[in-house]
Amino acid sequence: MVIESHYWREDLIAYAKSFQPVRKPPRWSERLVVNFEKDVTVAMFMVRRLAEANRFSSKMKNHKAKVFRCAFDGKPHRLIYRDIEELYKLDCEEPVTRGPMFLCNQFIHADFTYAYRGLDRNWEGLYTSSDYQKKKWVYRVPLIEIVKILELAAHDYPSRVSWRYDPEKEDFVISTD
Repeated sequence: MVIESHYWREDLIAYAKSFQPVRKPPRWSERLVVNFEKDVTVAMFMVRRLAEANRFSSKMKNHKAKVFRCAFDGKPHRLIYRDIEELYKLDCEEPVTRGPMFLCNQFIHADFTYAYRGLDRNWEGLYTSSDYQKKKWVYRVPLIEIVKILELAAHDYPSRVSWRYDPEKEDFVISTD
C-alpha cells in the first residue's frame, strides 16, 4: 500500500509539466522518443498504483478522457507493432471516452506504443494498444488527455474513506467518496 501519496503526486505534477508544449522542441532522436514513451508509461503506472491504493475520490474514478480508436484490419503476426498503418484503419477513427484506469492499462500492458508529434514538433499524443486489445483496436490518446489525468491524479484526494471486512474475500473492501 502507498503510505504517503504526496511524493508520488509531486512526480505526477513534474511529468505533467514536462509533457507541456515548448517554444523550441528538440529535434527528433530515437532516445527522445523512447524516453518520452517511457515517461508516459511510468506516469500512467503511478496513477494506477495510487488508484489501487484508494488514494482518489470518485472525481478521478468518474473522469472520462476523449480518445480515438481505430479498428484492427490486418492479420496478426509477431511484428505487429511495426506496421500499425497496415494493421489498423487509421483513417477511420472513432471518438470514444475511456476512464483513467482503462488508459493506464493500455500503456502498462502495451504491446506497442507510438508517440507522434504535431506540426510544431511538440508531442501531440500516442498510439497504444494492450496485448488484450491489439487484435481489436489501437487507441490514439491525445497528450492533452494524459496531462488532464496526471493533473487530476496529482490534486484529487478523497475526503472520506471507509473500510468494511468482506468474509467472502477474506479482506477489507475500501471505499472513498
